[in-house]
Amino acid sequence: MLLPHSRLSLAFVDSSKLQVCHNLRIFKHQVFKGTSKRGKGTMGWFYDFKLYLIINDQGGIISV
Repeated sequence: MLLPHSRLSLAFVDSSKLQVCHNLRIFKHQVFKGTSKRGKGTMGWFYDFKLYLIINDQGGIISV
């Protein structure tokens, strides 16, 4: 990824989940009904947002 004030830069992407509610309460949950997603991962079913963080090679945050 190229930044405006640098010649060449590396970017690292990491993701994490932000849990909205417990798995047993998915069908009763109303607050983030239209925006959060339900899915299945290695740890089982989840209902959450995915947080993606992009940083440069010096540790500066490029995007969240």
